[in-house]
Amino acid sequence: MPRNIAVLGCLVGLAVVCLAVSSLAGPKGALEDETHPRSPGTPLKMDFLRYECATCRDKGLLTEGEFKSFKMFRMETAALAKELDLDKEHYFIQTPHFLIVSTLRRSKLKFKGNRFARADITRLQKIFPKLKMGRDGTRINGHQRAHLYHIRAERWYAHFAALTDNKRPFLGMHERYHVCLFDDYAEHHTLNDKFIGRASDKAGVQHHIRDEPNFMVFTTSEQQVARDQGKGDTIFQNHVCHNIAHNLCDGHGNYYTETPAWIEEGIGHYYERRENTRHNTFCWSEGSAPRDFLKPKWSSVVYGIVRRKKDPSLSRWCEKLQPGELSGTQNGLSWSIAQYMVEAEPIRFTKLLRKLDERHKKGAGAKAKQDRCAKAIEHAFGVSPSVLHERWRTWVLEKYRK
Repeated sequence: MPRNIAVLGCLVGLAVVCLAVSSLAGPKGALEDETHPRSPGTPLKMDFLRYECATCRDKGLLTEGEFKSFKMFRMETAALAKELDLDKEHYFIQTPHFLIVSTLRRSKLKFKGNRFARADITRLQKIFPKLKMGRDGTRINGHQRAHLYHIRAERWYAHFAALTDNKRPFLGMHERYHVCLFDDYAEHHTLNDKFIGRASDKAGVQHHIRDEPNFMVFTTSEQQVARDQGKGDTIFQNHVCHNIAHNLCDGHGNYYTETPAWIEEGIGHYYERRENTRHNTFCWSEGSAPRDFLKPKWSSVVYGIVRRKKDPSLSRWCEKLQPGELSGTQNGLSWSIAQYMVEAEPIRFTKLLRKLDERHKKGAGAKAKQDRCAKAIEHAFGVSPSVLHERWRTWVLEKYRK
């Protein structure tokens, strides 16, 4: 009898400990956050609390320092809102590396499948202390959602800057990256019409304002994304992440020359799929999404293509500049090659980008410009594109087989 009582006491004690640990863990699921891409296991430093927001000022949420007004598109924010006919609720936010305008409405944020969602909401609670986190997700209003994208954008920026070891202001651009997240397509269309002038704005638009001081712009509409890809913040998040990754890649080194399509698309897919693998974004110029890559598990698709030796050699398509020039297969392979370089060869990947950033000598011929990607690969990896392709194939057969 005493032994049974002792055993029962141990079980009760163990249950109490488990309950205590469970309560400390918070909502169901592990809290995963960014680590330094060049030093796995080292937490990535991010700067997201140094921001300006007039709405936060009016609601007493800015507790450090005094609010400082700022401009976007070189205009006072009030004048820009009038220029864009933003008569409903809207938010302007300035962060260390971004200028954001948002008219996004309230949304339900789901944790399932979203790798960094809990960590992002934990950061959001530092701005909105009364925000509650549920077990499976949380509901956020338009103001909170605008700041959620401010947090996400700074997280993406921090990772890319650390990956490329780029300590220059705005990665080399002259001004902050402009991000315009509209609820209504008409708002997105108005901005494109007045400030960009792109012939087609039926999807997200990336643009480089070339008048100095120059800067990168991304504008999109959730209404349009919902129609083309589906509703929900998770889908919209991947769409925004893919396009901001494009702009960060282009902005690296001040956008002297166009980034080859396989690098730009590969990086876009790499960052979006780190967030969530279910919803993938393909640039409008590519037409419909590649059939081979409609399922979430791209690694098994790439593994099958490589194992059957159906992958076209990188030397045949590494010089293409427009995403629309890539085939569906090449688009998916771009993601895998980017993953290989970022995770296995981050230092060489940085050398590749820096070589691509170099301006051509005055009067350089078309041949020199055409071969610049091959020369950058040789500079960074010490091999030709075809040999780099074989190294990547070996990595795929080993990594994806598991």
